[in-house]
Amino acid sequence: MSHKLFLSLALALVGSSLFAPASTAAAGSNAAAKAAKPAAPAGGKQFKGNASWYGVPFHGRKTASGEIFNMNKLTAAHLKLAFQTRVMVEDPKTGKTVVIKVNDRGPYACKRVMDLSKQAATNLGTISRGVAFVECTVVDDDDD
Repeated sequence: MSHKLFLSLALALVGSSLFAPASTAAAGSNAAAKAAKPAAPAGGKQFKGNASWYGVPFHGRKTASGEIFNMNKLTAAHLKLAFQTRVMVEDPKTGKTVVIKVNDRGPYACKRVMDLSKQAATNLGTISRGVAFVECTVVDDDDD
């Protein structure tokens, strides 16, 4: 296990949402602590809630990451996860799973946890419901 991943996991276990290098933490500088970069999500981080999907109106448009949105790829929008983070999304109702890549920001409606691409929602079996309860696990954060 890499040193960085170990530290991220340790911080996640104690409920910290910030990652401060040891030199910053030892210095005890409040200014440095406030300016600390949020930790990349540690592998295995889990969250759950309602997810929706998006497609045609956004197909071919630029996403927040700068990529062109393709509704036929396995991608999603998330408010805080780093771009390129891979997340395994499961629909507990159907038992189906899909691994998506975060490349956009959102959703901005109804306290949803994620907006899936049309293809991801199709593979997951949630497209006909529009909004579905999902359980998500961060697979990797592409920051190692």
